[in-house]
Amino acid sequence: MLIKVDKKGRVYLPKEVREKFKSEEFFLVTLPSGILLVPRVDDPLKALEEEGKKLPNVDIKVLRKVIQEEAEKEVGLR
Repeated sequence: MLIKVDKKGRVYLPKEVREKFKSEEFFLVTLPSGILLVPRVDDPLKALEEEGKKLPNVDIKVLRKVIQEEAEKEVGLR
């Protein structure tokens, strides 16, 4: 989906996007390759629990190691 920025730097999110994420606030994350909009949730812990239920059954120590490695790659330590 192509989204344009107006002269004042505003971005219009189409109705279907707003309805899908049910959020009026988004975090803007800048990445080396672009930007990322992340919907703000009312209860972050509950949202994280729901996402965690989607993960495969992996030992928490293994999962922490993978997360640490990916984070280090993201910030250029690896």
